[in-house]
Amino acid sequence: MKPLLLLLMLLSAVEVFSQDTLRKTDFAFSPELIGQGQIFGGANLTIGRVVIEKVVVGMVGTRIGVETNFKSNSDFIIAPKIGYEVSPTFFVLRLSGLCYFQNGNNEFRLLPEVGFSYGGLINLTYGYNIRLTASRIDDLRGHRWCLSFNLNKKLIEELL
Repeated sequence: MKPLLLLLMLLSAVEVFSQDTLRKTDFAFSPELIGQGQIFGGANLTIGRVVIEKVVVGMVGTRIGVETNFKSNSDFIIAPKIGYEVSPTFFVLRLSGLCYFQNGNNEFRLLPEVGFSYGGLINLTYGYNIRLTASRIDDLRGHRWCLSFNLNKKLIEELL
């Protein structure tokens, strides 16, 4: 529990990049490839700010999306999710809530992630799914790796 509280405190403290009073909302399409015992794919919409300053380039905002394992019949798993991401320059912190569905079963999980970032454009994270409900979907693992991209015109022009 203490590591989770530490992560939550870090997420709340890291967003302070500048004293910018004019905030413009930016959007990014965020596809992802996930490994957690099996391969999942995801699509997200990130709503927040693109930060481009002297030494900081990145994305900060809320992520709304879905992930699935692309299997069929009884093996099909889908999970709507919502989260918050801070990905300045070289690191990324993310906290998400997911609700996995499979064959009429559902399981709510909290997912803290930490990893490396290339200016918020490309992120590689490690996370651990913390199960919050008594129900259980056996095909899911706790440990997961995620490769995600924040596709935003400002980030692409700045970093490529």
